[in-house]
Amino acid sequence: MKKKVYHWQPELSTAIIYWSCTFGILFLSLILTLEYTRPYLTSNIVLGIFFLFTFLGYNRYFIIEDKWLIIHALLPVRRKKITVSAIETIRVGPKCIEIKSSDFKEDTQMFIMRKKTKLAFIEAIKQHELLSAKIIDDPELTIVKHY
Repeated sequence: MKKKVYHWQPELSTAIIYWSCTFGILFLSLILTLEYTRPYLTSNIVLGIFFLFTFLGYNRYFIIEDKWLIIHALLPVRRKKITVSAIETIRVGPKCIEIKSSDFKEDTQMFIMRKKTKLAFIEAIKQHELLSAKIIDDPELTIVKHY
C-alpha cells in the first residue's frame, strides 16, 4: 500500500530565502538564454539546476507510520522520526500548524501547509491510536516564529 504524504514548507523566513535563491537561478538561466540566439549549453545546465532545486523544495513532507511521524526535510540532517505518542500539542492556524514535542530540539516546530493538505493531515493524525496530544484550533497562529 502506498503511504500518504502531506507536503509542507518551512517557517516563513526560511521559505522566502530558499525560494528567492531558487528563482534567482531561473532568472540567471533566462539571462544566459537571451545572450545567444541558439540553444546554449550553459543556460540549459543552469536551467537544469533550477529544476533540481525546485524538486528539492517540494520534497518536504510528513508520513504517518505505525508509531512514527516521519518529517522528511530538504537536508538529511534536518529529517526527523518522532513517535506519535511524544507529540504534546498540535496548534492549527489558518495557514500553518505548530507541533510541540519533546523529540524536537526546540520543543516546537512550525510547518506551513495548504488548506486541503493541512486538513487531511489533521484528520489522519486524529485517527492514529497512539496520539494523546491536544489539537488546538488557533486562528491567531501566524506563519512566522516569534522568539
